[in-house]
Amino acid sequence: MDKLHPIRVVETRTGIPEHLLRSWEKRYAAVTPSRTPTGRRLYSDEDIERLRLLKRVVEAGRRISDVAKLSRAGLDALVREDQDSAARPMSRAATRKQLPGGHLAKALEAVEALDESRLQEVLGEAAVALGSTLLRRTLIVPLMREIGERWREGTLRVVHEHMTSAIVRSFVAISHCANQLPETAPRVVLATPAGQLHELGALLAAEAARDVGWRPFYLGPNAPAEEIAAAVRAKGARAVGLGLVYPPNDPLLPEQLRSLRRYIGPDCAILAGGMAAEAYRAALREAGAIVVADLDQFQRELEKLDLAKNER
Repeated sequence: MDKLHPIRVVETRTGIPEHLLRSWEKRYAAVTPSRTPTGRRLYSDEDIERLRLLKRVVEAGRRISDVAKLSRAGLDALVREDQDSAARPMSRAATRKQLPGGHLAKALEAVEALDESRLQEVLGEAAVALGSTLLRRTLIVPLMREIGERWREGTLRVVHEHMTSAIVRSFVAISHCANQLPETAPRVVLATPAGQLHELGALLAAEAARDVGWRPFYLGPNAPAEEIAAAVRAKGARAVGLGLVYPPNDPLLPEQLRSLRRYIGPDCAILAGGMAAEAYRAALREAGAIVVADLDQFQRELEKLDLAKNER
């Protein structure tokens, strides 16, 4: 008889956090553990091996939603393909072309030249080479940060940020249309509050939310508290994601945060991130918001919210 293991053992053997294991099981049916009469999950050795394979292919840059239903043979084939690709010798020029830094340099050149077509082309090339997760982590996020820093230094203008935002928005929108989630998926509203005009972080958060099974509703930049609250009510959202980038010292923002909490009530979570989030930590704490350091933490907080909802 196959040995059965509790979730803590599975977490240790696979390196997958418990909240993520539960999310993969509930959202994507990655494995189907057996249950004790009291409802406790028990996983077989085969389940553990399948989860190990899923972890490897996801870390290689694939979406869990794209691979969760693959057979054991299909997952083995993907792992072998990744191993062969990593072992295959490449020319120095080809290696440089595949490096994330190479894509980033090309993207920055396109931004500096205000070359929309070239930036779209670089994003497309990187999406094919890296996959959606690595694309976000190794190209779009560093690009966003670099543009912000250069804007503050005065070496880039607002028009550069606006052009990049428009192109990334279109790029993310196309990805969303190609990967629709069911209507039953939890909803999150993404925006920047009134006075905050830099939207790249909120755009990326929308894509990151999709990767963990949440349907994002992107409201855009400079959204007053009452408009965010209206979107929460209309969409039945369980969370709000706020991007805070610039300025870091808006005296009106704390009242916007207090108003938002009053409008949406205590049960809707507020997750806030961005380069200026730390400057507003006291106001965010007062509003009952969670400050997230990066998109990975943003995803983990959404998964915790989803898990907590389903365990009530």
